[in-house]
Amino acid sequence: MDYTNQIREIASKLFAEDKIDVFIGYRMTGFDENQVPALIRDPKEVSKLVFTDKSVFNLTNYLKQDHTRNKRIGLVVKGCDSRALNLLLTECQVKRENLHIVGIPCKGVVDENGNKMQNCIECIYPNPVVFDEMIDGTLTGLEEPPYQVNADIQNIAAMNLVERRAYFEEVFESCIRCNACRHSCPMCYCAKCCIDQETSTLYHGANTTSSAFHALMTWSLHLAGRCVDCRNCEKACPSHLPLHLLHKWNERVIYENFQEHLAGVHEGDRGAFYKYSMKDPDDFIM
Repeated sequence: MDYTNQIREIASKLFAEDKIDVFIGYRMTGFDENQVPALIRDPKEVSKLVFTDKSVFNLTNYLKQDHTRNKRIGLVVKGCDSRALNLLLTECQVKRENLHIVGIPCKGVVDENGNKMQNCIECIYPNPVVFDEMIDGTLTGLEEPPYQVNADIQNIAAMNLVERRAYFEEVFESCIRCNACRHSCPMCYCAKCCIDQETSTLYHGANTTSSAFHALMTWSLHLAGRCVDCRNCEKACPSHLPLHLLHKWNERVIYENFQEHLAGVHEGDRGAFYKYSMKDPDDFIM
């Protein structure tokens, strides 16, 4: 999967036609084969843009930054990225008229070892759900398989409550409370997070398993029905925590109890908790 030339051509055309102020894409790090997000403001720097199966990050996270607000933006999105963008548009965090969205029919990205990432293996929306133009001008007809519960979540669901609690405490005891997960998440855009309140007894910044557990649980619940499984959080985590366990657990519960809801799939969809129905099961409610 290499769309480098097409991305450069599109970015050059958008700058030449004065349709954008900034193009958000990917560039090489300069010292290895990995890539980092790139904000291109000068048309002469378009040659730095690349797109391969190493283009892993969800670039919509950069739409919530001050240096892109109220700017005309060209943006590259994969399937999961476009779902996040749909939510940002619905939640009035970005203006659609300021965006030129370049859709990528994604065949999956890989980790540093060249292995396809788990969320890409399980992805059911490889094609963008919102875009202005597609690479090659059309969708490539990538298969969109039916939804399946994540294998890790199936294993956790088989545990009893005591085992489950012990498992999560062990997994997340190495959290250092750096907040990289929140800052890298496109759906976390509050100027001040409740977890950071200095006067809070429950969410103080102590680096303990208990404080980390409460902070991560609160964060995951704020993303319930909104996480698009891009795993920006895991890619940013210096402790390499399996943060998807929290989000995929919530996703399973919501999918099974809120009319098979998946975040960001439909334009204007405000989320699972707006889909109230008298037919919704309530046996999962404590």
